[in-house]
Order: sequence, then C-alpha cells, then structure tokens
Amino acid sequence: MSKEEIKNKLIEELGVHFESEYDLPPLAARIFANLVITEEEGLTFEDCLLKRGASKSSISTSLNLLLQMDFVKYFTKSGDRKRYFKVAEKNTFFIKKLNRSLTKLERESEMVREITAYNEEYRPDKHEENKNKITVYVKCIDDMTLSLKTTIAALKQQQQELK
Repeated sequence: MSKEEIKNKLIEELGVHFESEYDLPPLAARIFANLVITEEEGLTFEDCLLKRGASKSSISTSLNLLLQMDFVKYFTKSGDRKRYFKVAEKNTFFIKKLNRSLTKLERESEMVREITAYNEEYRPDKHEENKNKITVYVKCIDDMTLSLKTTIAALKQQQQELK
C-alpha cells in the first residue's frame, strides 16, 4: 500500500470515529480528519474542496460548523487573501474533550448516588441486592474522574509552560 492509500484509509477511519465521537456530519468529520492528518501548515477552502470533492456550500457549512465547535481555527498569510484552516491548539482540543467526558461522568455519578439513596429509603430490598455492584461501579467512576482531573491539570500546566 502506498503512503497516499494508507493516508486515505486513516482519514476514512478517523472520519468514522469523529462522526460517532462528536456527532459530526460525515463531511465535517472527513474534513477534520484531513486537517488532523495533513502534513501542511493548514488547508485552504480550495484544498478541502479538492480533497473531499463536495459542493462549495457543503464544504463551507462543514468548515463553519468545525469553527463554531472550536475544532479548527483559521489564519491568513501575509500577502495572501486565502484563509488557511488547521486543527485548534491540540492541548485546548484535548482539554475540551476530557472536560466533556468529566462532565458526563460527574452527572452519571450524581444520578447513581440519587438512585442509591432512593432505593435505600424506599426499596431496601433492591438496595441490598445491588449494593456491591453499585459500590464497584461508583469506585470506577470516581477513579476515572480523578484520572481525568489529573490529566486535564497536566495539559493545562503544559499549556501555561508554552506561553
């Protein structure tokens, strides 16, 4: 397999991942995958158009969505009117992704605790039946929460050191 074939396969796999992970439309997911994989400093609108083969309006809509979601940003080059798109700062992107996961886990933990309290008071038989499973599950959530918080703090520290 040539480098280009491997690259295209990886872009497709990443695109499918981004579709499911971030609820992105297929075209936006593929454009984002292209931006992640590209060896260039950034891609122009025309580059995206050529690489994806979609209509101008579809490319424009997808790029605007990625900009609104802070997945990408654009820059210009002196003497060039074109906008170049690239993945937003990786640390910022990773921090946002981890914060979303952290928020979901914290909500999950709160819901499990509320259900446990309800069962303990109003359905003691159900509470006793599930007590051990819930303890293990809540410990897992707590461990994952701590790990996410530690990782987010480390990424923020790296960000500060780069400034």
